[in-house]
Amino acid sequence: MQQTQRGRKVKKSQSSKKIRSQTEDPKKKSLNRKPLCLKYYFVGPGNNGKLISNYLSQQSGWKILDAESGKSSNDFYLKWVQTNSEIQFQQFKEGQQIINHLPNHMILTSKQLIIQTMKEYERQNKQLQFNSSHFFPETYRIDLTQEFMSNEEDQFLKTDNSAVWIIKPTYFNCGRGIKLCSNAKKLKQELKQISNSIKSQKGFLPNGVFTPNLKKCIVQKYIQNPLLLDGRKFDIRCYVLIATSRPLFVLFQHGYLRLSVDKYNVEDMDDEKNRYKHLTNAAIQKKHPSFSSSKESTIWSMQQFEQYLIEKMNVTQEQIDKMYLQMKKIFAHIIRCAADKFEKRLGTFELMGCDIMIDTNLKVYLIEMNTNPALFLDTSTQAQVIPPVVQQTLDLVICLNDEKNKPIEKCLQNAAKQKLGNWEVIHDESINFNLVAQQ
Repeated sequence: MQQTQRGRKVKKSQSSKKIRSQTEDPKKKSLNRKPLCLKYYFVGPGNNGKLISNYLSQQSGWKILDAESGKSSNDFYLKWVQTNSEIQFQQFKEGQQIINHLPNHMILTSKQLIIQTMKEYERQNKQLQFNSSHFFPETYRIDLTQEFMSNEEDQFLKTDNSAVWIIKPTYFNCGRGIKLCSNAKKLKQELKQISNSIKSQKGFLPNGVFTPNLKKCIVQKYIQNPLLLDGRKFDIRCYVLIATSRPLFVLFQHGYLRLSVDKYNVEDMDDEKNRYKHLTNAAIQKKHPSFSSSKESTIWSMQQFEQYLIEKMNVTQEQIDKMYLQMKKIFAHIIRCAADKFEKRLGTFELMGCDIMIDTNLKVYLIEMNTNPALFLDTSTQAQVIPPVVQQTLDLVICLNDEKNKPIEKCLQNAAKQKLGNWEVIHDESINFNLVAQQ
């Protein structure tokens, strides 16, 4: 009987609980729940930011900050913007927030500072078997704001007059302000004259190569035997990711090829109208009158490139693999040059778009490294390549900064391997690894 009564009591108790749960006020019930821990993110305007926003919006527990308040708000977990000027580094909560720029990424992404970064390291480590002379075109830094000529400027004046030079402003990107000069003697004379003119405050020469935008620039020897594809010049856009700066963990990934619309020739190189034949930057090619109708042919996948080399140029797979290894060695060397210079803060990362050129001997040259690489999906190839680069970048960075995976040093060997995607490790400070140093 007691067992029956107990049984009845239990049933009654269970029944009453069920009734209470059905009649309980839903609002009151929701108030009793523990609040969800949302991760707020902000994506700045421009450069196809929707690509980042759309991907993060699909992640459980992530919520976007309002466009206006998000600009100045520090209540974010992840922030993705185009420039450092949009980041308040003094308010950054190290280890609790993620931002897509290092405070001093300019040591690699500035045309002048990358030279300084490499030269300083190589001066201190003269025994290196692999250095910038193996991959960086002969380059001189010009600073027309200084009263006296620098040693580099003097060295440039002594170079071969038969060379063709390309002049690039230090602080511009997207091909803006770039000029070609096939008359080295004239260029040197102008450099001397304009130095004196600026010192005497007379300004720049009319119709000269140097302009106010080129007060600080680099003068780089033009690669006169570029490898051509269907008679057109090209460069390779690849990516380098500093996934975390503390410890320094850096990866490499192939991207795509950017070809000129016009076929290459060396006639009238100084003529602005011919820049489409020589400057393969996408921002330049977009201005070509025929770009809209031929844009698909200006962007190739790496698979198309390999197929062309093998079928049309009789290049072997072994040669291609060697060329790819050279690319990775270049960036591994640059990272070791910069490793002790980075301002390292837990939660900062940097995705860089890097431009490579190849000559007829399959020699690989670094042209430049860029912060905030273009994420526009103008062609079918870019639509296939760029979204995975962004998604794999975010997956890896978020994984490394997740609380449950800290300290990062311990999780790199496990979590990182599951989240690498197409990324290849070229530098891992946690295990004292650098691709070029290990060879």
